[in-house]
Amino acid sequence: MKRAALLALVLLTACEVAPVRREDYFAKHPEWEPQMVALIRDGRIAKGMTKEQVRAAWGRPCWLCQGTTKGAWGESWEYDTQIVFFDTQGKVTRWEPK
Repeated sequence: MKRAALLALVLLTACEVAPVRREDYFAKHPEWEPQMVALIRDGRIAKGMTKEQVRAAWGRPCWLCQGTTKGAWGESWEYDTQIVFFDTQGKVTRWEPK
């Protein structure tokens, strides 16, 4: 019984598909420039993006991964294959493969 409940929870939390999530972000942020929306819609990121824009493009980072850190220099978010670096204002400065 516990196994069935766990499986149902995993399936429910995994139902969010990227295009739907992205459209939700676009509705909340009509001020985003069309070029930025196009990048996010394509699942790409760029220097100068905000954390929210990165989350819209790539989803949630892996908070439990070793490469996701915060310091006086800013913050980094680790994804499956990339690490994204933000400055102290929360803007993307660079990203690189793990």
